Amino acid sequence: MKINLYTMLKTLHFTIKNGKSISSGMQLLSTTSNTKQEKKVYKKIYTDIKNGHALSQALSKHKIGSVDVINFINMAEKGTDFKTALEKIIHYIEVKDEFERESNEKTTLPVIYFSIAALIVLGVKFFAVPYQMTEVAGYNKIVRDMVENHLQLAQTMTDILFIILVVIASYFFILLGSLFSQSKNMQAISKQLALILPLTSSIVMKFEKFMLFSMLGEMLQSGISFQKSMSTAISTTTVAKFKKAIKSTLDNIKYNGKLILHSHLYDDIEKGLLTGVGSSKQVGSVMIEISNRARTDALKLSTKFFRLITIMSIFMMAFAVFIEYYTVVLTQIIIQKGFIDASRTGVFG
Repeated sequence: MKINLYTMLKTLHFTIKNGKSISSGMQLLSTTSNTKQEKKVYKKIYTDIKNGHALSQALSKHKIGSVDVINFINMAEKGTDFKTALEKIIHYIEVKDEFERESNEKTTLPVIYFSIAALIVLGVKFFAVPYQMTEVAGYNKIVRDMVENHLQLAQTMTDILFIILVVIASYFFILLGSLFSQSKNMQAISKQLALILPLTSSIVMKFEKFMLFSMLGEMLQSGISFQKSMSTAISTTTVAKFKKAIKSTLDNIKYNGKLILHSHLYDDIEKGLLTGVGSSKQVGSVMIEISNRARTDALKLSTKFFRLITIMSIFMMAFAVFIEYYTVVLTQIIIQKGFIDASRTGVFG
């Protein structure tokens, strides 16, 4: 059962603002939900909290929410002001959702064109060509040979288009899965594939940076310590370069008392922004700005990628329509031409 985590956290935040406990908020959700399944899940979470479990533990147990959000909540529970932290978590989810909406607007057309092209290809390969071959089976050898050669070329073009369609569609859906999949396993697999493919790797890196620094910024501004925030980032990110750089940063602070700004995490402008910054909240503010820059870059790169995919999907759909015309209409023309040529040469005489 998929629970709307954003709605749930908004309700809990409102409950806490009014001086009530998280368990009271969960009890309210369990009694006011629209479906029996939602009520059942909220009731389980309420019971877990009453039995001493933290909210993050209950969410993780019932597989509600992404890893980054659950880790954020876990750190917020150890912070100084859970109400403020919860507000930051909600804002973090809003930023994530806004990015997804902006990206989804660019993915609708390719999906439509891929679907049309795929239907035509499958129709030609498994229905049109076999049907035409059956139709000409009883014709004379001259006509049959002409049509069979014609349909063989149609079959070859269909196979080529099918392979191209599979490759480009896979590329497209791997990126979508790595960015927006609701399945943790699917997203992890898609992300690892996207990181080794050209074009998609840079998009995923920028997207991961946007998510990572948005979370870090919100955590620091909510009062969670720098070291706890960075530790959460290590357990959240799946990009090896980021994980290694953050771990190195923590080790340098722990053993040398210095903040190292790694090039894997920060460009020259971002290093300049962080230089001389004092308090954790100020660092958090800068990290949110870094997140905004990464978000803009990710949107620009993804827009270019989706535009390229859209153009290619249009060409594939057009090619699929041509193959359909070639298979259905031109085959009938060739049959008629074959009969005319055969009658002129006296084959039917």
